Amino acid sequence: MSALPRMIQATARILRNVIEVRVGDAVWLGRPIEAEQTGLGRRLAALFSTEYHLYRPDEPGTVAATVSYRAKIDEIRIQVGDESWKTASSTFGPMTVAYGGTTYTIHERLTGKFAILRGADPVAVGQLGYRSCQIRDYPPELERFLAHLALGYVIRTLTWEMVG
Repeated sequence: MSALPRMIQATARILRNVIEVRVGDAVWLGRPIEAEQTGLGRRLAALFSTEYHLYRPDEPGTVAATVSYRAKIDEIRIQVGDESWKTASSTFGPMTVAYGGTTYTIHERLTGKFAILRGADPVAVGQLGYRSCQIRDYPPELERFLAHLALGYVIRTLTWEMVG
């Protein structure tokens, strides 16, 4: 019997001001950092946030990661404890990211579909939607990293909506 295909689904829930990241049966929550601050302007600032704290159900109340997007350089940054990764973009080329000593290349199409490659070998495929990102068919050892990357892609999509 074969294993079920793996899938990560990240979706912005605008009215709740969170991004839900479904990883298997678990739901992780990304919350804008500004939403955690006090003051009247926090809710408005949170709507325009490009930096999110990620919370996992196995450690409620503990920030598991910080994921952010820098629009000027088209860069997704992921910080998990002492480890950090960031994507690098080129004007007309693919996006790259180094993780676990390996460089991965992300080839995006205008349709919103993308492939993540290790060298010339595909390791995952994805699809960007309206305020969502889906990544599937990946090896289990990349699941946590790709879940963070999916959150970064949704933050990127929300940022483009604000400036577009």
